Formats: sequence, structure tokens, C-alpha cells
Amino acid sequence: MALAKDSSSLPPMAATRLLYLGVLLFLTMAASTLGVEAFGLPRGVSSADCAYKLQQYATIPLSSPGEAAIHLGNTKSCIAGYGGRWDPYTAYQFCIPSWVAFTDNGTLVGEAALQHAAINPGTAVSGFKRLFGIRINDEMVKREADLVPYKFTEQIGRCGIQVETEQGQVMNFLPERVAGILIAELKKMAEAHLGHKIGYAVVTAPAHFGDALRSSSIRNEAARLHGGFSAVNVVDEQVAAAAAYRLHEKRGDGKVVLVVHLGGRTTHATKFKFKDGSGRLLQERHDIYLGGDDFTNRVVDYFVELIKEKHHRDIRGDEGALRKLRADCEMAKKALSNREGVLVNVESVLDQGSSLYEEFTRSKFEELNGDLMARVIEMVEMVVLGGAPASQLRSHQDAIDEIILVGGSVRIPMVTQVIEDYFHGRGLIRDEEAVIRGAALLSRPESARYVEECYNGGVSGPLWLAS
Repeated sequence: MALAKDSSSLPPMAATRLLYLGVLLFLTMAASTLGVEAFGLPRGVSSADCAYKLQQYATIPLSSPGEAAIHLGNTKSCIAGYGGRWDPYTAYQFCIPSWVAFTDNGTLVGEAALQHAAINPGTAVSGFKRLFGIRINDEMVKREADLVPYKFTEQIGRCGIQVETEQGQVMNFLPERVAGILIAELKKMAEAHLGHKIGYAVVTAPAHFGDALRSSSIRNEAARLHGGFSAVNVVDEQVAAAAAYRLHEKRGDGKVVLVVHLGGRTTHATKFKFKDGSGRLLQERHDIYLGGDDFTNRVVDYFVELIKEKHHRDIRGDEGALRKLRADCEMAKKALSNREGVLVNVESVLDQGSSLYEEFTRSKFEELNGDLMARVIEMVEMVVLGGAPASQLRSHQDAIDEIILVGGSVRIPMVTQVIEDYFHGRGLIRDEEAVIRGAALLSRPESARYVEECYNGGVSGPLWLAS
């Protein structure tokens, strides 16, 4: 009643906006009693937090089209959406390596930063998403410190990244700022394609990220403060992957979906179900230190020993030689996705005049990485069973309606084959880029049935987000 009385003296446009916000607040309070969700997956956001977030909608026109979707990966980051200078319905997508390098002459992003890492690795940062929101004394920081050439310092009670440039300049950053630099670069690429500024984005997040990481690290710090977006919503990576195949619509209602995300550095397995326009998280497991880079490391170790045995040189202490070898092994791994064998140029590593090649086969690659795939299957089985006894495995496998494999490492034939065998030859969807495509779809109001965790999905959400 107070809202109607106060708005009577306001101009029609302002009164309409206040009335609209009042309706949204009512819907928010109703959603909080039903179990609030982030793109359908329960997160437990308070009604007070939802009421605060309603203020952000003043920056989004009621008929706003989806402008962009961003997927931050540990090895590759992408922006996608719809529109262009001449055709508003054409999809676009741009991807860059998830690397940021800090130099005395400025900041490098993407491919330029990746190339700079080969010259001065201590100034180039990647894999920073694992450090969002954690404290300096966290065990993860100690483990990460063994893997990277830069240092970690405490900043405002959290883990920060410290790099030193070629001329000795010391720089300190929170990982959220590094992510924001990447997001800003992606935003600039999309704006150049569209021919106008964009202010609204949907950003993906792993299922295990809690509301604090979603709201503070991703939405407010990385995407808004440093990335330059005025309004941001967050979607589960797994829900986005399912949305790429329209499983968030009526055709997917009641279906149990398993998404296995095997990326360059992390692996996730998530089981959930869509019901009446909302997703219900059933089970989730993740390993932030298992991915395609680990497969490559096994190949590098193999060739280090082979070089030592056949060419009588130990290159473990030679950082330059190891970088060259790793690049060659990464190319060999990718080539084996389409071939049974490749030749690795050992001469480029040894810097010798003669041409020295060593054969490397797909079967050898699979032998070296068999135990890593076993860890992936173990994770999948924990999600499939969901705590049930192993004797019920077959029935739980059969209860899954859709299996989607996403992430760069699904190009490896062994990954698909092992998971297909685990499910007794059942067909599955293998789509490296399903997450970013699904997120782009969900960024469009006419395609999304739920976008903000403050709503319960379907028609109970604001009209401009309803299907």
C-alpha cells in the first residue's frame, strides 16, 4: 500500500518502474519460501540479498535482448551471443587463451600473453579461477605454488598473485582482477563485432561454486568492476551445457542429465534434473587438478625418459628445452585425436643439427594416461550412484536420460570411448563448446525460463525472463 501511495505523485514512467520493482520484490519473497535457485540449481540465497539485487534491474531495459554470454575456462575463455551490424539473429563467438601477462610496457591478453609466457613465464598468469575467494593459508594455495612460476601474497585477507616484470617491477593482483582483464578483452571483441556497446552478460560458473563466489568474485568483481559490464547473471556450466540441447525446455522436463566436463585443468561431473522449468541438483563431484594438461604431462615425462635413455641427455633442469618439449607433446596429443600415430621432433628439443624424430602412438598415449581416465570414471560413478550401494549401479546408470561430455579434452578418443564403455555402449553427446553456446541461448529472455537465483523459474519469474 505504501508503495502505491508514494508513487501517485511521480511521473508515469517512474511510477511504472516502482510498481514493477514492487512486483519483483513480491516474487522474490515468494521464491525464497519455495527454495531459491541459480538457473534452477538450489543455492540458498537470502530474501534480503535478492531484494538488494533487484536494484540492478534498473539498468536493464524491460525488453533488453541478451547481449553476451561468457565462459571463463582455465585454458580457454569465450564470449558468445547473437547479433551483428546487419543481422540481429546471427550467432557470434570469440575465444582466446585464458592467459594474462604483465610487462613493463603494458598488459598482454590471450594469445599474446601465452606467447609471452614462453619467454618470461614468471609474468604470465593462467588457471586463476581456482584461486577465487580463497585465503592465503588454504592448502590449495600451497599446491598451486608448486605448479606456477609466480608468487602468492595476502591481499585484503585473500590470496593474491604477485608477478615481477623483466625490469624488476613488482605487481600484485587478486585473481578476480586477472579474470576481469580477460572479460574486458572479450567484451571489446564482441562490441567490435556488434558495432555498439554492451552492458549485460551471463557468465558461467562451475556447479561447486557457492553463492559468495558467484556474487562477489564472478559477478561483482570480475565481470562488473574489472570487466566493464553493468549487469551480470550467473549460470551453472552444466545447466548451460544442457540448455545448448534445449533440455531446459519442455522436451527435457523430468529428464535426469549427467554432464561430464573434462577441461584442460579441471574435471566436473554433475547429475541434475529439470522439473517444471527448474533444475534440481542431484549429485556433484569435481577435481580441480585433473584435466588435459595432466594427460600432456604424462607424455612429457615419457619423452624426458626416452631422451635420457636414447640420447643420453637429461633435460629436466633445462626450462627452455622442457617448454619446447611440452609444446611438441601438446601438438602430438591433439594430432592423435585424428591419427593413430605421430612423429615428435626431438631435434627441436636437443638443438642438434640432425633431424631426430621419435614415433608416438595413440595406444601409447592411452597406456600412459589409463590411470587418469580411471580417476574420471571413479568420479562419474560416485555421481551416478549418489551414495547407493554398488550393487545398484546398473539401475542408476539406466536412470540417466542424457549424457553430455563437454570441455576441450573430450576430443581425445579415449575419453569418449571409456565413458561409452562405462555406460555399456549407450550413445552420448560430445560437444566441446556446449557450455558457451548454451549460455548464449540463456542470455536471451525469450529462451531462458530462469536466469536469476532470486526466482523460481518458469512463469513465477519476471515476464522479460519468461519463455
